[in-house]
Amino acid sequence: MNISKESIKKLVADVLGVSLDKIDDELAVGDIPEWDSLAHMRIFASLESELGVVLDIEQTLDVEDVEDIVDAVLSK
Repeated sequence: MNISKESIKKLVADVLGVSLDKIDDELAVGDIPEWDSLAHMRIFASLESELGVVLDIEQTLDVEDVEDIVDAVLSK
């Protein structure tokens, strides 16, 4: 599967239940009510189940915003 920045942003939007236009690189955990700690974990579960990308716990904990997610996934 070809994973792109846009496909990652779409996944984040879908998990958070918000429109794609709300998802920019600087959007961070807690910036919107939909992105709480549970949603944070759901994002990483979806990355694994839908895109086949497994991040280790350290990478997951280091993520602060959408750009961090994109960088972590595309570095795999």
